[in-house]
This record gives sequence, structure tokens and C-alpha cells, in this order.
Amino acid sequence: MRYLVVSDIHGEIDKLESVLDEAYYDSDKDQLILLGDYIDRGPDPKAVIDKVKELVENDGAVAIKGNHEDMFIRSQYEAEAIELWKMNGASSTLNSYQGKKEELKEDQQWMEENLELYHETDDYLFVHAGLEPETPIEEQEQDTMLWTRHTDRIGLGKTVVHGHTPVKDITYYEDQIDIDTGAAYGGKLTLLELPTHEVYTV
Repeated sequence: MRYLVVSDIHGEIDKLESVLDEAYYDSDKDQLILLGDYIDRGPDPKAVIDKVKELVENDGAVAIKGNHEDMFIRSQYEAEAIELWKMNGASSTLNSYQGKKEELKEDQQWMEENLELYHETDDYLFVHAGLEPETPIEEQEQDTMLWTRHTDRIGLGKTVVHGHTPVKDITYYEDQIDIDTGAAYGGKLTLLELPTHEVYTV
């Protein structure tokens, strides 16, 4: 089985569909792992959410929560989260719903119920932003997993694969791999195949 990992799609539905084609994604043979930040900034966040839901429900893809989804979910309940979300690209997401508030609410609830904070296998820890070094996974803070940025060794005996911090090309630090290649900023959307470390980009 191949692990196919994508992060920080940010509304770029065409790039997502193209990079899955590029990797010859086959849900019968591949485990797709999506590392969060599906929404905000890009042209069609709603279409990306629909695709993520389809991939999770029909293909058994793993969908991790990013900091942008966390703001989106919490904006249902917290004024502070609404303000933070507005500063981080909420307008493109809101516009993509074209005033359909019921659909927006449904997607917030779906994310709240279905997105995971991390996914662990024998060799890898998949998370949106990264982890605190030398801290067991069950003791990690949610804020760390959603927002941290550092290049230090994690030291949990597994390779940590994450996005969140834009880099020009997939970047290896100690026992971390950063796969956010800046699709939201005119950069590439990159898919990493494991364990081969084959890279597909659009």
C-alpha cells in the first residue's frame, strides 16, 4: 500500500484533482492522507470541502484538521475565532458558499465530527503543523499540532509529516518532512508518496 500525502490545498480544487491524477491515485490500493488547510485564500474552498468529504466517505481517506478548519469550526461559537478567521482569508471561503448558510453550517458540523488531529502508523506521524519535541503524541497540545513552526528534531521514533509552513520544495529537517509548497500563494501543490518518497507536483 502507498501512502499519498497532500497538505495546504487552500481552495485550489483544480490543483488537488490534477495532483491525484498525476500520482495515479487508486483508492483500492492507496491510503490518501490530507493534512488540513482545505479552505481560505484560494479560488474555491467549498469545492475542496466537497471533494474532501467525498474522499473520506467513499475512499476511506484520512482528513486531518488544519488551523484554518479549526477557525472555521470555532467561528460557530466564538467571536474571537471569527475575528482571527477573518484575518486569515475567510472571505474566499464565505464567498464560495454564495450565501448558502445551511450548507456552510453543515460543513462546519461535518468537519467538527470527522477531522482528526493526527494520524499515526508504524513509521509515521501525520499532523497539520508539527509536534512539540520529546512529548508523547497523546500529551501534545492541540494548538501545537495546528500552529507550531520549528525545524528541531521531534524524537518520537517516527517521521513526522506535516504542512503549514510554506517551503519552495518538500523539505526534510531531522525527523520531520514539510510538504506545504505554497499552493495558496501561487506555488505548487505537492503530493508525497511514502515509503518511496516519490514527489508529484502541480
